[in-house]
Order: sequence, then structure tokens, then C-alpha cells
Amino acid sequence: MKKIIIPFFSLFILFSGCSNGQQNASTQNSDKPVVENVDTKIFQDLITKNPEGVVLDVRTPEEIANGHLANASTINFYDDDFQKKVGMIRKDQPVFVYCAAGSRSAKAAEQMSQMGFTKIYNLQGGYNGWMNAGFKIVKDANAPTTKAETFTIEQIQSLVAKNKLVLLDFHTQWCIPCKKMIPVIDELKKDFEGKIIFQTLDADANKSLAENYKVVSVPTYILLKDGKEVYRKTGLAPKEEMTATFNKSL
Repeated sequence: MKKIIIPFFSLFILFSGCSNGQQNASTQNSDKPVVENVDTKIFQDLITKNPEGVVLDVRTPEEIANGHLANASTINFYDDDFQKKVGMIRKDQPVFVYCAAGSRSAKAAEQMSQMGFTKIYNLQGGYNGWMNAGFKIVKDANAPTTKAETFTIEQIQSLVAKNKLVLLDFHTQWCIPCKKMIPVIDELKKDFEGKIIFQTLDADANKSLAENYKVVSVPTYILLKDGKEVYRKTGLAPKEEMTATFNKSL
């Protein structure tokens, strides 16, 4: 029997080729960056095509008072707790971030990518470029109008102990999805009046409570029955879903 001899150099090329092929395949699967810098037109188109996404304005309150994009959540990049607030945004949905010209938002996008966000779009030229392009802006729609009420853990525990069903509604003043849910929650309050106690809690003003109930994103809704959690929903929740869950818990 003749022995088949393959030169070492050929083996090297063979296995190098397989390795390179695997690397290329891996690269192709992960070649799409987490952060994409896009112009105003693409930014607008992406927001329209992704209504579940979050538009995030990282400018100062003074800047925002002069105008901002419609339905923008606002978190000041210079706030000491910027990352903690941003961490309350769901990481599996697209985030459209902007500042005045694009510098702060680029830094914010980089921080968010390191925090585990999966898709971030940074507006090149920022708010100034958006205005110069003639796109729609809104003034003062997001300005907080009331000071958030604070509660102790003992107060909420007492409320839960005295009532069979309690819904804890964790939100923040800068969270647009939270504001979108207000009409839904108001309707549910009417539908279940006398049956369920609805307690709204600002997660920024009640950080200890948010930590106690393991709230990592807003809005978060927690239904407690006889002191035990029976339902938890984070993000936008259809009224039908919550109604069905509440009825089962009565």
C-alpha cells in the first residue's frame, strides 16, 4: 500500500484556509456596529420605521427648554447619575440619541454600547443640524411640571399589607413610554376602581423602592396580590393584556 504524503506547507494552507473561512463568517455575522452615526434624513426615517424605539436627548435642561425632537426622552449627559438613568431604558430596543452638535451624543452612545445596548443611532450634526434641515421640533412639551412625591419602603409595604391587590407603577419624568402609558393606566384605574389600588412611583425620586422591587427599566408595572408579585410588565403594555391579567387576579 502506498502512503499518501501531504507536504506540511499544504496542510498549513489547508487549515489556515478553514480558519480564515470561519473568521470571515464570524466577521460577517458581527460586522454591523452597535453604534451608527447617521444624518438627519436617515435619523428621521429610522425613528418613523421603529416606533418602539427611544429618542434620547442628552442636552441640558436649559437647551431642551428652547426646543427638542418630538417624543424625546431627556437625560442630561452631565448628570452624575447619567448611566444609572440610561440603564432604565430597555437595552433590546433601538435608541436614537442626539445632543446639540453630535459630540456629547457620540460619547453617550459609546457608554451605552459598553452597557449592553444592542442598537444605537447617533445623529450627526445634532439638534442644530436637525433644525437647519427644517425638520419638526417641539418646545417645552417635556418640562417637568410637578415635584415627584417620595415614599419610604415602610409606607409602600404598609399599603401592600392593607390591600389585596396593589399595582406599583414605576416611571420617571423623562421617560416618553411612561407618558404614553398614562391614558392606559387612567382607564384601568376607572375600570378597576375599588378593586385594585394603583400607586405611581417616580423611580428617580424613589431609588430605594426601585432597588427593593428590582426595577431596572421604566415603565415597570408590578401587580401584588396578598403581598406577593403575580404580574410584572416592563415597557409599553396593551390595555387588553393588563385587563385580562387583572381580572384573573380578582
